[in-house]
Amino acid sequence: MRFAPGEGPRHIQVLIDRLLPQLVAGRDPVSEVLRDQLRNATIGGIELSGAGFFVDIDVPPDLPTVAPRNITGGSADIELAGVPHGAGCLLFVREGRLSMLECYTYVGEWTEDTEVLSVKDIVPIRPTASEST
Repeated sequence: MRFAPGEGPRHIQVLIDRLLPQLVAGRDPVSEVLRDQLRNATIGGIELSGAGFFVDIDVPPDLPTVAPRNITGGSADIELAGVPHGAGCLLFVREGRLSMLECYTYVGEWTEDTEVLSVKDIVPIRPTASEST
């Protein structure tokens, strides 16, 4: 199921608004550029996959990019009602720009009615030596 920008389930929109700034936290140059991208980005539609959801992040093409150009990371412990093993997330940077947020259950289904109970232990995205440039 796909929702147009701004029309997804409210609890998912609140989760996105909470996660994204914390996933780009840090005092390093990459985090600074990603935060600037996020401030100027448009959050796209939400696509429920059954086991979670995907959200596109559209960054204006005139903003600075980061290196390495492709980074996948960040994490959080997300507690959901009716999902005993909880959920996690990943933030994707592609071609030097924020690209997508994925949230997923470890076991079980994430529906449009699934309630987020808590979010803790958020770890920002960090480039590693193994990331492609």
